[in-house]
Amino acid sequence: MARDLAPDIERLLQFRDPNIRKKAALCSIRIIKKVPDLAENFMHPASSLLKEKHHGVLITAVQLSTDLCKVSSEALEYFRENCIEGLVKTLRDIANSPYSPEYDIAGITDPFLHIRLLKLLRILGQGDAGASDCMTDILAQ
Repeated sequence: MARDLAPDIERLLQFRDPNIRKKAALCSIRIIKKVPDLAENFMHPASSLLKEKHHGVLITAVQLSTDLCKVSSEALEYFRENCIEGLVKTLRDIANSPYSPEYDIAGITDPFLHIRLLKLLRILGQGDAGASDCMTDILAQ
């Protein structure tokens, strides 16, 4: 069933409505957990979702990317090459963003997104000195 639905889910990841993209990303996470062979189908859509401004889509895209990196070494290399600077910029923007009451918890802007981004950066930085160098400034901050 997952193999049959994967092309439709992949198409929905580029849908205009952010709520549909978020649900499609959640569905993609379940698909790659059940059928890891389909991971390569979701690498490019997941990397495009990492540039989202909508927090719900962004947090699911980060989780999708994390799961892709866990099941596929090809995906890990792809995200290392193409997404580290964008992820570091997103983390920097969230850490330095002004007060936003809808995502603020105890003075920290969207701590759940912070945690997911840090977990993904940890996976991407393991064993790669270039990736680690890219993220040292924001981690020190």
